[in-house]
Amino acid sequence: MSQIITLNLPDKVFQPVQRTSEAMNQTVEEILLNALQASLPSLDGLPPDMVANLMALETLDDEVLRQVMAESVSPDAQRQIHALLVKKQENSITREAEAKLAECQHQADLVMLRKAHAAALLRFRGRRVRSI
Repeated sequence: MSQIITLNLPDKVFQPVQRTSEAMNQTVEEILLNALQASLPSLDGLPPDMVANLMALETLDDEVLRQVMAESVSPDAQRQIHALLVKKQENSITREAEAKLAECQHQADLVMLRKAHAAALLRFRGRRVRSI
C-alpha cells in the first residue's frame, strides 16, 4: 500500500535534492523516498515484541529518548553472554543454556535497537544527537 502526498519544498531544500537526483540519475521522488526511508528505518522483519517496544518510543519526548540512548547492557549480562558463547564454541552447551543465550542475546539486541531507534527519532525531529 502507498500514499500519495503533495509536498511544497522550499528552494533551499529542493535544490540539493535536484542536484543529487541529476548526479545519481534518479528521480527527485526516488531521492526523497530514499532519504525518508533512511531517516526512519523500517521495523519490518523484527519480532513483534521488538516492534511494539520500538513503536512505543515514537511517543516519548526528547529527554526520555536521550535517556534511552544512554541505556546499556549490564556488565553482568555481558559476562553471562560471553560465558555462554564460550560454552557454545566449545560444544559444551546444554539446551537450557542455549535457550538462555538466545534470550540474553535478544535482550542485548533490544537495547541496541532501542538506542538506534531513539537516535533516529531525535534526528528526524531535527534534534542534535551526540555520538557515543
